[in-house]
Order: sequence, then structure tokens, then C-alpha cells
Amino acid sequence: MAQSQRGLRQALGALEHPDYRRFAVSLLLTSMAAQLVQTAILWQVYELTDSALFLGLTGLARAGPHMVLSLVGGVIADRLNRVRLIQFGQASNAVLVLTLAGLTITGAVEVWHLYVITFLNSAFTALTQPARTALIPSLIPGGNLVNAVALNATIGQISQIAGPAIGGVLIAWFDLGPTYLVNGLAYFGSMVAILGIRTPSTPVRGREGPWESFVDGLRFVRQRPVIVSLLVLDLGETVFGSYRALLPIFAEALGSGEIGYGLLSAAPGVGSLLGAGFILSLGDMRYKGLYTVFGVLAYCGALVLMALSPWFLLTLVAAALLGTTNSVQMIPRNSAILAISPDTMRGRVEAFRSMLAGGGPPLGYTLSGGLAAAFGAPAALVIGGVPAPRWSRASGSPGANSEIRSWAPCRPAPFPLPSRPRYARPVSFRAWSSAAYDRVGPAIRKR
Repeated sequence: MAQSQRGLRQALGALEHPDYRRFAVSLLLTSMAAQLVQTAILWQVYELTDSALFLGLTGLARAGPHMVLSLVGGVIADRLNRVRLIQFGQASNAVLVLTLAGLTITGAVEVWHLYVITFLNSAFTALTQPARTALIPSLIPGGNLVNAVALNATIGQISQIAGPAIGGVLIAWFDLGPTYLVNGLAYFGSMVAILGIRTPSTPVRGREGPWESFVDGLRFVRQRPVIVSLLVLDLGETVFGSYRALLPIFAEALGSGEIGYGLLSAAPGVGSLLGAGFILSLGDMRYKGLYTVFGVLAYCGALVLMALSPWFLLTLVAAALLGTTNSVQMIPRNSAILAISPDTMRGRVEAFRSMLAGGGPPLGYTLSGGLAAAFGAPAALVIGGVPAPRWSRASGSPGANSEIRSWAPCRPAPFPLPSRPRYARPVSFRAWSSAAYDRVGPAIRKR
């Protein structure tokens, strides 16, 4: 009993800090609101157009702001009060969603309205996401960083469970207008929850201007091959392995309707919660790169299973496996990136990660929607799942692979760093995994 209590206390260690608790409540409400608006808009687009291509175009509207404004948000996050910046984004998104609620209730909504709201919602999220992630290390001691990142992922996955499930029920029982009203209230609630944070959240300003600050961030990322490799690996998974925009099609094809759509949208959250719990139980594990790479490969297998599944329950299991494998690779990756980056650079480093993590999936929506319109939804998932493992092979350089194999609890790196060779010869995945096993194998055999 004492051991289990100690393990639970370790898993929830970051919640012992009051500022992080406030941040966690705000994050939960924000994440639920984001899942709810995305679920509702995808269903409404499909209801108005009955087109896979139009579903995919919502991804294009979401990807554009993330690819451009995340970088701007990173510079702002390293120069302004991060808490106030987050609140600005939450209030703006609340106003947007309540506007969409009014258009829907009055019957004046058109497809282009949904694209505009999606674009603006993505823009405000892109501007504030770097500040949200960069704030985390300031709220907790350094030893709990992996724990906090895992808890953040857990909160995100809970929202992925609750948001789509609540969305499906609200759409089925009350229609889309009331769903958007609840969504707007959730955004306002998240803004109120973060008010009590007392941790200083304004980084010390340097003498450089915004452009010089951006260039410094770009130089720092380029000089860390491990960060570049992790970002490229994540981009390959999210672009080629995108499935979210096709869930309304699978729900209709399997005869499950709005409720089935909500369950399929929530299933990855359930799986991600299990994956995050597994990572939480490991603590600050060694060899984070192995979890990242093999998590991506398992994700591709789950994607093919969803594509080939003839039954709703099996499709539901495949969706949950997608969430599990995504958590297993995502949490070690993000904690490593945060730990490598000094506090004065975290906003800009997070901006690059947010640009790809936020822009990659919507670009994947567009790709999967186009493929589904041409070949059908199952074929789109299979076609998308095939390139991702090869992308994971090609994402590393010798310098990055060396760091991946030796990842222990990470320490912030000094800045500036020595530059890497401009042209690096790629290493094969077979050689990389063999070298990794040479490091891990003796410890396994001793046990």
C-alpha cells in the first residue's frame, strides 16, 4: 500500500505546485474546447457538403496559421508576459465560437463561415501555444519536468476523450448551435482558471529586436541535430498518418452515426491516456529516442488496422491504439526538447515544434481528404501509413542518432553551440537500431 501511494505521488508530483494546478485546470478546459470545436466543425462541414474533399480543406484552413504564426508566437512568448498572452488567445477563441453559435442558431451559417472560423481559431492557438508550453518549466522544479509533460499529455488525452464524446452527444441531442455555446463557455472558463498564477512569466528581454530574436532561435534549433531529427520525425507521422478528418466517413460507413463519430473521435484519447500512464510509471527514463522511433512504427501499424477493419468495434480499438502509440513517442520527445532548451530560448524552440505539430495534422487532413476523394477513406489511410516508417528512417543524422542513443535525464545545453557539419551522411535504420541495442542489450541480459 505504501509503495502504491508513493508511486501515485510520483506520478502526480507536478500537481503539488499550486501554479501548475491552476495551469492544468486551464489547459484541460482549453483542450476540451479545442476538441469540441474541431469535432463540431468537421461534422457540420460534412453535413452541409457530404464531401471528403471539403472535410480535408478544413485542415488547410487550420494548417496555414500554424505554419506561419507559431514562429511569431515563439518570439512574442520570449518577450511578453506569457500568462497574459495565453489569456488573450482564450478570450479571442471564445468570441469566435460564440459568433459561430449565433450563425448556426439563426440558420445563416455557410461553409465559408466554417473555414474562416477554423482559420482564426487556429491563428489564435498558434500565437499562444509556444507561450503555454514554455511556461511549464517555470511552474515546477526541473526534476519534475518529464512528469509535468506527461501530465500535460494526460490532460490533453482526457480532453480528447471528453471533448469529442461530449460533442457527439450534444450534436445528437441538442444540435450544433448549443454545442458551440458550451464550447465558448469552456474557453472563457479556461481564461478565468489561469488568473491566479503568481510565477513570473515574462522572460528577461535582451537588446536584440524581434527579427534578431527569431534568427537566434532558428540558429539554436539548427545547431541541435537531435531537435531537428525529432521535429522531422513528428512531421512525417502527423502529415502522412493523419486520420481525424476521415472519421465522419468511417462513422457513416459503419452505420454508427453521430454517437459512433463521437466515440471514434474519443477513442484515441482513451488510448493516449493509457500510453501517458505507462510513460508516467517510468519516470525520467533513459533512451527516450527508442520510445519515440518505435512508437511511430507502431502508430503506422494501428493506422493500417483501422483502414482494413470491417467492424465498428475493431475500428474503435484501432483508434485507441493510435492514441496509445502517439503518447509513447510524443511525451519523451517533447520532454527532451524542453530540457535541452534554456529558458531564454524555450518560446522560440517551442514555436518551431508548435509550427510542425500544429500545422502537420491539418496538412494531413488535406492530404487524407484528397486521397479519400480519389481512392476512398480506407485506401487513404493505407497510402498514408506506408511512407511514415521510411520517414522515420530518414529523419536522423549521425549526430542526432548519437544523442538519441545516449538520452538520459536531459540537461539544458549552453548557447551558442558549435555548428554541425552542413552535409551529414545518413545512417541506416538497421545500423542505428543495432548500435542502440548494443547499449541497452547488456542491461537487459543482466536482469
